[in-house]
Amino acid sequence: MAPGCMLLIPQNLSLPRAGESHFQDIFGPIDLSHATLLAHGGDRYVFEHPHDACLLVKVMDMQARGVYLAKRPLKRWYKQFQRESAYRVYLNEFSEYVTSATRPSGVWHLPLARILGVSQTNLGLGLLAEKIRNAQGEMAPTLRDLVKQGRYTRQIARQLDQMIDDLAQAHVILHDLSSANIAVGYNADGRQGLYLVDGFGVVPLIPVYAWNQRLNRRRIMKKYAEMRAKLPAPLDD
Repeated sequence: MAPGCMLLIPQNLSLPRAGESHFQDIFGPIDLSHATLLAHGGDRYVFEHPHDACLLVKVMDMQARGVYLAKRPLKRWYKQFQRESAYRVYLNEFSEYVTSATRPSGVWHLPLARILGVSQTNLGLGLLAEKIRNAQGEMAPTLRDLVKQGRYTRQIARQLDQMIDDLAQAHVILHDLSSANIAVGYNADGRQGLYLVDGFGVVPLIPVYAWNQRLNRRRIMKKYAEMRAKLPAPLDD
């Protein structure tokens, strides 16, 4: 394990070696040439941070983004006026995390992967995010993984219900709720649960769901019903 990750962990959860962490090691410039690629979905690559195994570095796949926009001329046209360009998604996710984490909602443990900031990499600007881990310290499986492995149980289903309710209660804005965006594991506090790791943040030009929590809850529950309809019946615990 890489140094510099201080955790409050449950018994039997492995802990990375303690050590000194340097600013440049975390925030760059970072060479991802030999970093471990953990995932590639949509228009982003997800790497394990080469100097801190508790963090992820998400970088844009500009080629995939170009293909996506080529099929959507209207979106390509108005996005040329956005100063942030492809990196607007970073601002959306960071803003959503800060807004949800600081808004009084009664949800004390927000089921979102933390967003820490940005780093310079050889592949462009990277978004630093918390890595949700399994008991061995590796990247936690997604809900989709558990379904494929036959490990989607009633207990996980109950936790899923609670996670969705917490997201609605905390007025988190979602734009992509899928089993691939939900990690099942431990956060940096050593708290086990289900965490949304992607697909959040305000996207529409007119942010009506950010203005009205009731409408947002209704939208979340609709998306959740659509997602649950695609899942198999949970297995007995």
